[in-house]
Amino acid sequence: MLLKQYSLLSVLITLFLFTILISEARLISSHPFSTKLSAKAMALKNEKLTHLHFYYHNLLAGPNPLNPKCPLDFNHPAGLFGRLTMADNPLTLDPELNSTTVGRAQGLYGVASRTDATFMELFNFVFKADGEYRGSTVTVLGRNHILAAGIREMPVVGGTGVFGFARGKVHVKTHSFNTTTGNTVVKCDVYVFHY
Repeated sequence: MLLKQYSLLSVLITLFLFTILISEARLISSHPFSTKLSAKAMALKNEKLTHLHFYYHNLLAGPNPLNPKCPLDFNHPAGLFGRLTMADNPLTLDPELNSTTVGRAQGLYGVASRTDATFMELFNFVFKADGEYRGSTVTVLGRNHILAAGIREMPVVGGTGVFGFARGKVHVKTHSFNTTTGNTVVKCDVYVFHY
């Protein structure tokens, strides 16, 4: 009889400890502010790679300049260090400003170097042209040495709409730079993975 009581007691203690262990495991894997989801639950299908090609117009002079009272003087970059500029610039199919507008580059950039023309840039490429990308965005955050020759690269860190869960990179290359006005046209090739 005593042996049966100990067996029953050990079974109850084991069940009790197992219950505590299970509840602790649930607490570790889930918090009141988070839930683990599967890609299937979010209806995420196979990842796609999309290449977007357009031109970015950085307008410092003209009818709608970015900051007409504070022109950029790249001959003295140390004096520009820390300067932030908000932007809402057109994205076009071709280098000409009057070509088809596909969207806007909205965000900010700041001079991030005391010795050269290096910017820290944070932009949303907001697509406005009719079609599957209308209303979607691609978010770029990175370093851009704007006077460097050749192709410069910045990371894609997110997106919305069609480009939800986006990641990738942007290759930018200066197409033209007006030394008098500071207006710049930049060729952009965006390589973005998305679902």
